[in-house]
Amino acid sequence: MRATIREVAERAGVAPCTVSRVLNGHDAEHMRPETKERVLDSIRELDYTPVRAAQRLRRQRTHALGILVPDITNLYFALLTRGVESVAFERGFTSLICDSSHDPRREARYLEMLLAEDVEGVLLVPTGRGDASALKRLVARGVRVMLMDRRIVGFPVVEADNRGASRALGEHLLGLGYERMVYISGPAEVSTAEDRLCGFRDAVRSEGGDLADVRRGAFTFESGFDAAREILRHDKADAIVAANDLMAFGVLRAVEEEGLSVPRDIGVAGFDHVPHVPYATFLRPELTTVDVPVHEMGRQAARRLLDGKADSLQLATTLIPGGTCIARRRGK
Repeated sequence: MRATIREVAERAGVAPCTVSRVLNGHDAEHMRPETKERVLDSIRELDYTPVRAAQRLRRQRTHALGILVPDITNLYFALLTRGVESVAFERGFTSLICDSSHDPRREARYLEMLLAEDVEGVLLVPTGRGDASALKRLVARGVRVMLMDRRIVGFPVVEADNRGASRALGEHLLGLGYERMVYISGPAEVSTAEDRLCGFRDAVRSEGGDLADVRRGAFTFESGFDAAREILRHDKADAIVAANDLMAFGVLRAVEEEGLSVPRDIGVAGFDHVPHVPYATFLRPELTTVDVPVHEMGRQAARRLLDGKADSLQLATTLIPGGTCIARRRGK
């Protein structure tokens, strides 16, 4: 049986009109934050959905979009967000930018808050591929949803051709003569990480190369650094390939601290090519990587959401053959 607004109010210990104010986004100046949180918790626990007639009466065009990314300090996600915001601004929409900090619980709470703010659409880079119930509640309330960069089954996404690009990167390194490579992947629950790992494995299997080991990172500088130190001390690798540039920069630092030289002693490659990162701009030799059109990804996602398109889009990438990987003699 459908929960009623009175039942939500009773569970939260407030009057029905207070619940109505939260649903309509009229609580900003007249309600304690803890009261609003109790109401949102009760709405979620009871899976409350307003009846359609009432929803049509209350739902006005707010011209607001929610943007939710895992880490706004990561230049990749900052550029993605800027792409979304630029289109939102062109179309006369306000952007509410949220940072989930790679935390699924924080992500779920932000989605509930965006619903309470009555946004017209949500553009999301999910923390993983798990529980889609919060997104389904948004759609049930008439909120458009568009994923970016990472997939969740059942929802449209604008992403890069990560698998194909990673295969091309692997084929490039094998063509240069690298024979024993170690791959630092991202989190297993992230579709982008798995696509890049699968693409690299595709290349190795096709070309008869040797993928000596796969280690897991967290798409951060620190995780790339830590993984590389272990690799350099325990594996006889001639190349370390990281699933994103931030981890690749961590690898370069670890190589330097071990007293080795890139590319003379070992090759290093990344993925993303975020040119606005200061240490990427001045890095010599230039990092071998894959260029992902992340700003355009954000723009395309915003356009498709605002135009009411519900299909997915995959963007092409470009291999950047930098100087951190060079042609090697076989058996060296």
